[in-house]
Parts: sequence; structure tokens; C-alpha cells
Amino acid sequence: MKRWTGMLGLLAWLCAASPAVSGNARAPAAPADDVGTAQAIAQAEARGRQMFEHDLAAERATDALLEQDMRGDTRVRGWITEQRGSHYEVSMIGDGAVVLYRAATDAQGRMTGATETLDVPAAPTTYQAGAAAARALALNSAFDACAQTYNSVVLPAPGTAADAWTVYLLPATTDPAVVPLGGTHRLDIAHGRIVSRRAFTHSCIQLKRAPPGAAMFITHLQDPTPTEIHVFWSLWARSPLYVSTGKDVIWKIEDGRIRRMQD
Repeated sequence: MKRWTGMLGLLAWLCAASPAVSGNARAPAAPADDVGTAQAIAQAEARGRQMFEHDLAAERATDALLEQDMRGDTRVRGWITEQRGSHYEVSMIGDGAVVLYRAATDAQGRMTGATETLDVPAAPTTYQAGAAAARALALNSAFDACAQTYNSVVLPAPGTAADAWTVYLLPATTDPAVVPLGGTHRLDIAHGRIVSRRAFTHSCIQLKRAPPGAAMFITHLQDPTPTEIHVFWSLWARSPLYVSTGKDVIWKIEDGRIRRMQD
């Protein structure tokens, strides 16, 4: 499970505490090869940050609710996150996607009000019902799992199509030193059907969280540029991540931004 990938010599260089890999250093940017590359990078940055902010909202809201009334409540089946302007509403749901608890955070994961315990469970909104159904479909589908427990991020699919969702399945870990990137999946769902899916890795690779002043490294040959999951896990680990997508092609992800390293 705890396997590294890529060039060991380059990995050792990247993880050395030197100005070249300092957490505060900026990688020199190279011009995008073409419009398609620039668009792919922009989409990966935007989607990865969106994933991170939804996941962070769920984490912080869960912690706050467990300190209040939710601990030991066996009715809870999961959660739904919904962006409302600059804030995120987190709804803890039970069977039938009824809402049992609510909380809200800002984009930095700070609570923006008191948690709410519903004395009478609330019927789900159209958004909540659709997101809950997509989440359940994804989690119950057949996929190559790399962890016993998975978290999920459910986002409306890009565009204006109704009842269309993208579900990211994220391996969970209780080890603070581990970044469980391997086994991350994306499923696109429309009208109650899985219309496409992809695994972002070929193995259950786990990265070690980099110490201050260092960085993580991974080889990714499925795409010509880093993807949203590389942005997500870099933000999640609060660490720069170098991604090699081919011979002499290395990208640096830091603070949610992707930059190609100069040759």
C-alpha cells in the first residue's frame, strides 16, 4: 500500500530542504503549449479547489455537530454539501435523504453560525435528494477500492443539465502522515445512471505527507497535465506536489495552482 512511484533520484532531490523545493518558493512558469492545455489546467485548478472546499466544509461541520447532539445518532447515513454564495451548507441526512442536522462554513472551513438540530427531520430539497441519490449510486457501484472507508464529494455536473452530478470517491485514512491519493475515482451521473467513470491511478499508491520546506512527488502518465485530484490532494495535505506527466515534463502544484517547471 505505501508505495512510491517515479524516479527515486528526482524524488530525493525534490524532498531535500533546499530553495528549489521550499514551500514558499514559486516554480518558474512556462507558457502553456496550447489553448487546450491552458483550459485543462484552469479546469483542474477550479475543480480541485471546489472539491477541497466542499470536503473541508463537511469535515468541519461533522466535527462541530459531533460536539453537540449528533454523536451516537445511528440515523445518520451521510452528508450533502451545497455551495451558497461564498458559504457551504452541510446537511446530515438519514434514510430517504431527510435532513437531521445542519451547519455552515465559509471557504476556509470556519463555522459561520450555530449548528442546527432538527426536532422534526426535514424533507430534502430537489438538490439534496438528487445529490444524495448520486452519492449512494456511486458508493454502491463496483470500483477498485484502496481503503475500507471512502469519503465522497458530490458536485453538480458542469453546465446546466438538470439531475446531473459528478461524484468523487476519496479513500479515507486515520494516519496523519499518509496522503491516500491512490484509489481516487470520479463518476459522472445523469438521471440516475452512471454515464462515465474513471480511476485516476493504476495502484493504491500512498504518498507521505511532506515536512515543512519539502514537497511530495508522483508520476502520472494518464493525462498530459495534472488533474483536479492532484490539486485536491495537494490542498488536503497542505503541501506542494510535483507531478511528472512524461519525460522531462514536471509540474508543480502549490496553493491550488499548477505551473510547469522549466527544463
